[in-house]
Amino acid sequence: MMKVLRIILVVLIIGFLLTTEVWSTDIRIPSQPGVVNSHNSFSETVKKLKGGIRARNLTIIFELDYEEIMGAAGIEGKNLVTIGFVGPEMEHDILRAEPKAALEIPLRIAVRELDDGAVDVIYYQPSYLISHYQNRDLDKLKQKMDILVGSIIKEGAGANR
Repeated sequence: MMKVLRIILVVLIIGFLLTTEVWSTDIRIPSQPGVVNSHNSFSETVKKLKGGIRARNLTIIFELDYEEIMGAAGIEGKNLVTIGFVGPEMEHDILRAEPKAALEIPLRIAVRELDDGAVDVIYYQPSYLISHYQNRDLDKLKQKMDILVGSIIKEGAGANR
């Protein structure tokens, strides 16, 4: 009986260790989008974000206005915009380090207005988007890109007041 209990205990311990390894994640990199409540109106937040992007010599590749898209389909929608942007230097550095990271370009920021009028800015940290490539050259870019996107969001959300 004691031998059976030891075998069960060993199996449970090994199973726990394997399960822990499979489910462990790097908790320093959030896997959920960041959400920042803006101190500005919806239109002012979008305007300031776009201005912050352009001020840093980045190019807005697209702007998806979901209210406009839904309206064209006859569906009433709330204020929701996604802005895609990149800069030649950033794009060059990313693609030179890891060509497969082209999937993460352009970076995107979404702005939505809630039913109560509050405005949220939603984004993924660039470090999260490129972390799964496990590439040292990309690792060197992570902090620089996080700071860049963070400064754009703080400016757009009015967090510098």
